[in-house]
Amino acid sequence: MQYKSNYLKNVIFRIDFSQQLPPNKKLIDNFYNLVKVEFPKKEALKGKILHTQIVSKKNGNKVTQQEQNVTNYKFSDENQTKVLTLEPLSNMNLVFNIYKNSQELNDIIGLIINAVIQVYGDIEIKRTGLRYINDISIPEGNPFDWAPFINHSLIASLDFPPENRNLSRSMGVIELIRDDHSVLFQYGMYNPEYPNKIARKIFVLDYDCYINDNLNASEIKEKTKMLQSDEECLFESSINDGLREKMGVVIDDRTSN
Repeated sequence: MQYKSNYLKNVIFRIDFSQQLPPNKKLIDNFYNLVKVEFPKKEALKGKILHTQIVSKKNGNKVTQQEQNVTNYKFSDENQTKVLTLEPLSNMNLVFNIYKNSQELNDIIGLIINAVIQVYGDIEIKRTGLRYINDISIPEGNPFDWAPFINHSLIASLDFPPENRNLSRSMGVIELIRDDHSVLFQYGMYNPEYPNKIARKIFVLDYDCYINDNLNASEIKEKTKMLQSDEECLFESSINDGLREKMGVVIDDRTSN
């Protein structure tokens, strides 16, 4: 399905490195030159990591602590609609604050992964994740009337207790283990004014698909498309036609062969 608009608050892509990347400024500059067409702004974020070590001795444990200076990097477009953070010691994180479509997502992930391979080689990734956070806000109507918009299975708990006007939060969690990835799905009325009673009509559909197996960087693009496909199917299973009407269907491929 393709829509004119969406309720996505954030789309997040993240990879965790099996080994630390060399914190070499020249390599960072090379990486930046390859991605700056989409992320022209560059910022160095300096900080410290505290390493704690416990050594067992006959007369008791000895605790030693050592600080390490680290520099992480943030790349973004002019309006911060998408932000890429590189932490050479651990991970890379891409956040879309405004999401257009899956083609743009795939293109930018492809750009980033190609840059990683060109600068650092076909490195090993120990975790790959893709998360879609839908923040569905509807200004009109009863805050608890989601029947036209959300699958009944996901809103059944709103009928208990009967006096739902007293609810301050109603959230559910589903975890799935697929053959090649896992899914953490969180949904419900999280209520931004919590712990006050629910007053606004807001419903969250939060899908986090991830792979905990080791992959080479060259495998990430295709694996991410697989995660993307699963999340899109889960979203379509979570909503009703009332929400599709609000988003505006451009292409309906549910009946295509």
